[in-house]
Amino acid sequence: MRFCPQCGSEAIANARFCVGCGAALVPSEAARADARERARIATSERGGAWVALAPFVGIFTALVAFGAVIAFVIFRQLPVRDQLIAAASSPPTVSDASAPQTPADHPKVQLPTAAVAFIAATQKKAEANPQDIKAWNLLGEVTLRAAAFDPSYYATATDAFSHVLKLDPDNLDALRGAGNIDFDERKYDAAIAAYEHYLAERPDDPDVRTDLGTMLLSSGATDEAIRQYQKVLSAHPDFFEATFNLGIAYAQSGRPDEAKKLLQRAIGLAPNDQTRARASEILASVSGASQPVVTGNSTEVAPPAPAAAPSPTNFRQAVEQAIRNLPIAGPKVDSVTWASDDNARVLMDNFPMDQMPPFAEAKLIADLKSGVQNAKASYKVTTPIRIDLCDAASGHVMQSVTE
Repeated sequence: MRFCPQCGSEAIANARFCVGCGAALVPSEAARADARERARIATSERGGAWVALAPFVGIFTALVAFGAVIAFVIFRQLPVRDQLIAAASSPPTVSDASAPQTPADHPKVQLPTAAVAFIAATQKKAEANPQDIKAWNLLGEVTLRAAAFDPSYYATATDAFSHVLKLDPDNLDALRGAGNIDFDERKYDAAIAAYEHYLAERPDDPDVRTDLGTMLLSSGATDEAIRQYQKVLSAHPDFFEATFNLGIAYAQSGRPDEAKKLLQRAIGLAPNDQTRARASEILASVSGASQPVVTGNSTEVAPPAPAAAPSPTNFRQAVEQAIRNLPIAGPKVDSVTWASDDNARVLMDNFPMDQMPPFAEAKLIADLKSGVQNAKASYKVTTPIRIDLCDAASGHVMQSVTE
């Protein structure tokens, strides 16, 4: 076991630089050989996508060994909901936003100059070719990887994938990339929408389905998350991340015996000592009487659940409740007023619908129609109902939905 000479953090196996503070670590020859072998295996498994990213990966290793990048990918797939069971003590690895944490008394970890230059050249090429989907997807991929160390790159990655989705709303690389950004930024509903759209075309992708399960678990849909993990394991029984996360989901749903069984299996499937230790810690936590929760790198008592909204007593209240419960859009609702019995006007704060990816807009409209249908069925309303979604600042009608 190694520790950083600058900040004292436990070093990730095979890392050349401390993820905590960026200080250089001296790897052994064995560690260098292992990193080269990991890079070779990953390149052969991931195929064309990694070929396109090869220049960036080469530059990226100037900052961290490949083992550290693998650790980041694995931890991005772990559940991050505050109520999830986790080890009481864990080394500073990845924050709640899935970016490496830097101690307050150490300088920010920065990408090497060569990596910054490569990103700038990639962005320049994409901007010079606005119809080149491959160029924009590459820009999204490299800036998403850079965002693991410098979160300011998330904005560029988001813009790149959004650009692709305007050109090709069903582009799988961009859908997955957009979902991964929302995953990292804890925008659970948006990530779910992107992953579901992706999986409609490529249902047997275990990574994306596992990430979908994790977003469902993070948003409180534990039963559906369990179903997604089970789908993965039915086709890929040795898939570590789904095994591990299913164990956590079972623990979250009050099924400790099943949780222990899955976590024990995850320990056997763990790809390296670090993740094996992590799984062992969580197994010990599940086996104990307490269930600690993670907030950043600290462990504390879970906060009480928010009080449930009062049940509606009439049709208008039922429609308003359905609108306020909408994924993504609900928290942006400022007010709901009725121009007539069949027309509701919804004022939205800072919710530019024209900037939504097509898949997200389609899900919003489908969820809104479903909510109105349920309200109509409950109160035996048969006439069409129009919902005007308006910008609160200007009053402009951004979208009208009739159901």
